[in-house]
Amino acid sequence: MSQSGIPTIRSVSPFRYPGGKAFLYKYLLQRLNVLPGGQRIYAEPFCGGAGAAVILLKLGAVEEIHLNDADPKVFSAWDAILNQPERFAAEIMSTPIDMPTWYSCREKVEGATHPSFELGFATFFLNRTSRSGIVIGAGPIGGYDQRGNWKIDARFNRKVLAERVRWLGSVSDRIKIFQEDALTFLSRSTTRLRLDRTLFFVDPPYVTAGGRLYLNAMNEGKHIALSDVLQSGTIPNWVLTYDDHPLIRDLYDTQDISDLSVSYSLQNKRKEREVLISHAA
Repeated sequence: MSQSGIPTIRSVSPFRYPGGKAFLYKYLLQRLNVLPGGQRIYAEPFCGGAGAAVILLKLGAVEEIHLNDADPKVFSAWDAILNQPERFAAEIMSTPIDMPTWYSCREKVEGATHPSFELGFATFFLNRTSRSGIVIGAGPIGGYDQRGNWKIDARFNRKVLAERVRWLGSVSDRIKIFQEDALTFLSRSTTRLRLDRTLFFVDPPYVTAGGRLYLNAMNEGKHIALSDVLQSGTIPNWVLTYDDHPLIRDLYDTQDISDLSVSYSLQNKRKEREVLISHAA
């Protein structure tokens, strides 16, 4: 238990993401606690590995989490886990963790546009066995010749990952998964959810190097459109994280902006400067 009285919880998500925001769960929990009493909901329009979301669900801080990702690969992985958890866990326990499987999974995800269980598991496998968890554009842990200090199975603890998947399956009735454009998800959420009891955590792709880190990069127009939606007043409770870029500081200059340091492990571990933005009171 931390000094704040909030339990310290290790990762619950079965995914790993560069710059993942699971560590923000204590801050997000504090934001949730100021919402009106009753059944609170947490929503992410760019869910990725949803590290913070599943911790908040595990803590019982929210009644439901609404996860959205437009990319068919990420959506397929979540959909397969939530709707076929035993099959997914069985694949985790039995699939060979080697280079032939890695190549086979890479072939499945390249150019994939239609969600399926097979695409979902291939995405998950690459996330756990590729450098920094990057599904497309990164080589395997240990290198193609597997001569590195770490091997391809270094981040693939079968038992732990299967347990996480089975737990997610056991609470799947409290997890809603969507495959929508982020702006569409936000718009539709205004009628799907009680906004006074919902906290939106928005973690978009980077302005800089977004295409290298994320499966769905955004152009400047979409960054501007997102800022218009969040600052329109329609959505009262939101928290936003971004890279510390002049465009973002300009777009959100009337909001509360704090510095945030996030660890990445792309080739060499490093810290990237990000900003945490919240609606100014």
